[in-house]
Amino acid sequence: MNLRSDSVETILQRLTDLDDIIGAIVVGKDGLIVTGTLHSEDEEVIGAMSAAAFGSMTNFIAQMNSSSIRHVIIETENGIIQIEEVSDLILVVTTQAASNLGRVRLEMKKACRQISQLVASY
Repeated sequence: MNLRSDSVETILQRLTDLDDIIGAIVVGKDGLIVTGTLHSEDEEVIGAMSAAAFGSMTNFIAQMNSSSIRHVIIETENGIIQIEEVSDLILVVTTQAASNLGRVRLEMKKACRQISQLVASY
């Protein structure tokens, strides 16, 4: 996929401008990062693990005969990770523990629509 990273990066930057959001990455289902704002040495590892986790959750949901994943929220002691599928990509967002989940989810949906439009134009 020949996706303009700078355009997706702009969408992620707007997303991470929200106070509650710590960082975000867009990763292919193969684990390769398209772009991200995590600013971590382990960004590539996080991308690969995110894709693997999403794949496992997808298989689990299929086994439960529960259709397909729409949105995943993982709460940890240190924060919240939200994951959403965008075409053949995955959007992963990390937030602070006390973040407004509804607002973050709403902004993620908006970012997903914008990324989908970019992907569809290629």
